[in-house]
Amino acid sequence: MATYFDTSALVKLYVSEAHSERARREAMRTGQISCTPLQSLELQSAIRQLVGRGTLPATALGLFEQHFDDDRRAHRISETPIDLTSVFHRAERLVRNHTERLLCRTLDVLHVASAVEQKCQRFISADDRQLALATAAGLTVVDVKA
Repeated sequence: MATYFDTSALVKLYVSEAHSERARREAMRTGQISCTPLQSLELQSAIRQLVGRGTLPATALGLFEQHFDDDRRAHRISETPIDLTSVFHRAERLVRNHTERLLCRTLDVLHVASAVEQKCQRFISADDRQLALATAAGLTVVDVKA
């Protein structure tokens, strides 16, 4: 069963914070985690934001990069290309059908569209609006906060 980890769940694999244990259990259950360029970019940005805000020490950045590279080499993280045109077309449909009601942000919509385009069945996140959109898109959701 294909599973999509939103960045809010991916960060919890590399940074110990609230609900990290649940995200890590889901990662173990999933086995290999698919990681699109969108997820990779947003994950790297999120970690650097934590360093910039002083939430993580600067030394954590190198440790994160090493851990992420190790996970890719060990195939725990699988780099997965996506067709951006298809993802954006799917995202436009999701926006038209759900954004007024769910108040989704653009990146949230792109993540859900990416999951749908990859034919994922499960969507793992800690973001309530994103989980609502994933549910509306027909995905089975896992809220790591639950």
